[in-house]
Formats: sequence, C-alpha cells, structure tokens
Amino acid sequence: MSGPIRPAAPAACGSGNAGSARQWQDAQGRHIDVRGLAPPGPLVAILGLVRSIGDGGPVIVHHDRDPKMLYPELAEIGWEAVRIDGEPGEVRLRLAPVPD
Repeated sequence: MSGPIRPAAPAACGSGNAGSARQWQDAQGRHIDVRGLAPPGPLVAILGLVRSIGDGGPVIVHHDRDPKMLYPELAEIGWEAVRIDGEPGEVRLRLAPVPD
C-alpha cells in the first residue's frame, strides 16, 4: 500500500449529479433539485427537507420524473404536492402543509 487512504472529494451539486440534491431559497420558497439522483435518493432527500422545516413550507421540487412514491408519504405527514410549470422535461412540484 502506498500512503494513507483519503476520502473522495465531495460531488458537485446541481442537475445531473448522481450524488446529492442541490438546495436554495428564493421568493417562491425552499427549492430542492433532485434531477439525476437514482432512487430512492430523491424520495429520501425531499422527505428529509420537508421534515426538517416542519410547517415552514413551501418546498419547490425539481425532478426528472413523477415521484409517485412521494405522494402517500407526504399525506402521512400532512403535506400535499401540486404540479407547477417548470422547464421542458422537468417535473416541478410545490409542496406545502395541507391547509387546516
């Protein structure tokens, strides 16, 4: 063996990245871009974000497919998803707590 084992450099964030979801905040809410992630990565990342912010939504999801497994999980925690306009080939969802 030659030298110590070093951890790999972190993957770059953004669309098409197979390693992590990109997040940012703007006037629409908290965004998470899970395009390019292999299942169950998108589901895990989205639910993790939703749970971490509690009722502090909305969350805008940028996905490359319809996340059918996400909807029942959101319903269990009192959230809903509405499809909104996005880029061509993108599934964009607005997630928010279900109104009382």
